[in-house]
Amino acid sequence: MNLEMVWLLAVLGAPLAAALCLVLLRARGPVRISASPVPSGPGRGGTEADRMLRDPARSGMLRDPARSGMLRDPAKDASASGTDADRMLRDPARSGMLRDPRLPGWIAGLGALLSLIATFALLPALHRDTVPALSIAWIPAANIQLALHLDWLTFPFLVTEAAVTLVAVIYSWGYHHPDERTPFFYALLMLFAVGMSGTTLADSIFLFYVFWELMLIASCALIAVWGDGEQRGAVALKYFIFTHLGSLMVLVGLILLYDAAGSDSFSALRSGVILPAGLATTAIVLFLIGFCVKMAVFPLHLWLPDAHTVAPMSVTIMLAAAMLSMGTYGILRFPMSIFTRAQMAPFATPMMVAGIVSEIYGALMSLAERDIKRIIAYSSVSQMGYILFGLGTLTQQGVTGATLHVIYHAIVKALLFMCAGWVIRATGRRRIEELGGLGKPMSLAAVCTAVGALAIAGTPPFCIFDSEWMIFAGGFHSGQIGLSILALFGSLLTVAYALWFLGRLFFGRLPEGLTVRRPPLTMIVPTAFLAVLALVEGLYPAPVFAWVSREMAFLLGGAW
Repeated sequence: MNLEMVWLLAVLGAPLAAALCLVLLRARGPVRISASPVPSGPGRGGTEADRMLRDPARSGMLRDPARSGMLRDPAKDASASGTDADRMLRDPARSGMLRDPRLPGWIAGLGALLSLIATFALLPALHRDTVPALSIAWIPAANIQLALHLDWLTFPFLVTEAAVTLVAVIYSWGYHHPDERTPFFYALLMLFAVGMSGTTLADSIFLFYVFWELMLIASCALIAVWGDGEQRGAVALKYFIFTHLGSLMVLVGLILLYDAAGSDSFSALRSGVILPAGLATTAIVLFLIGFCVKMAVFPLHLWLPDAHTVAPMSVTIMLAAAMLSMGTYGILRFPMSIFTRAQMAPFATPMMVAGIVSEIYGALMSLAERDIKRIIAYSSVSQMGYILFGLGTLTQQGVTGATLHVIYHAIVKALLFMCAGWVIRATGRRRIEELGGLGKPMSLAAVCTAVGALAIAGTPPFCIFDSEWMIFAGGFHSGQIGLSILALFGSLLTVAYALWFLGRLFFGRLPEGLTVRRPPLTMIVPTAFLAVLALVEGLYPAPVFAWVSREMAFLLGGAW
């Protein structure tokens, strides 16, 4: 086993090992992690009870639950016997061995960090045109393999997922209040990350679908158990039904390809799949609809606003900044990699039209909403419209711009949700009419939000300007002048909701009685880092552009 193989396994193995460790470190208790902490009491003062409600981790509630007695079960205490060593073996969490409530978050952060390091460690192999791959014959009689594979099409998505997971975990350290079920929360978060990374690394139909479903199950459980509000179960069910229906369409398309190729290997599929015209059209339609459900393109977006609003903030960040990109990856990996340009041509205009409709609809809904998380959620519907429009151009400029937009959208959307969480954590409010005038008491948050809002509006010198420019250039190059002008009109609506969002939060008068608290550094640092990254990528996009250019050479050098 060479070094590249070790790194390839580490990309998935690090978060998976972290998840297993977290399960072993689980602590029992009825308390639920707080997804949207609501402050109590005036400012940083108030009673001790107020301080405990605002931040139980700092107040001491969770500093040592074993000694505090808050989590002690009298029935068990009455029956407890034996030495201290016996009690430590029976329940290491209560004995004090695991008394630090931050430990689960640290383990998850370490797993995410190692996965990101392993991803970048594979980059030299790609530059040497040495493709890291691993294949095990699982069911030889049916030609089904367990195969992993890294190429230039995979790498930008893999980096995006690993980086978003790391910043989401770090952000969660300050946003969420730890409790006895926190290890389960982080374990599922790691499985969610494994599902996304495994989906991009899979080199067989079977393994691709296994990881695709793992991604769905883990994220659905996170919403159902740790979501905000009494409707979290219904929201999780709605999310599961919609996205699973999309998954079933993808599955049928995969079965058609497997039947035609006689193998579930992506390499065999890419070398040429001969399908009758009718079946090829059916497969393309199934893939486009199924993956557009994951992208949450209008009108297949119905699961997204509620899921992003109800999910814990770190999960929302991963859903919006990483998981939505899986739909784009699926379109690039299957219909656009396997079928010829001539076979895809009949779908070009419908894809562009659907992208424009989603772009405009999402922008209008962002203007109409009042919950700050829902405003940003509908922004994702709009931004996915840009990406679908770019893919539909079937031009090198448009497809390259769409792929760049995936990466830049991940940076900016994670930044905006982190800024929203900053506001919620600092004020305890999330309705935009209850906020305003926060520019002075939250100056750094205002700067970060301004960067995110200007970037999402496609304003230079921030990163999304570059990708939007290429998307629109691809539209005009494709000959669809009218549709490209409509797409440009949609971008004006994006400017409108971005500036409106920024103005309503940070300008005007501070509402009477609104108390603003300072959030932990673990929320401030990753938010500020993403704001700087959005500017740096806009000023110097060369490294990411080089990755995506290699990806396009890989993609368009095949069946196209």
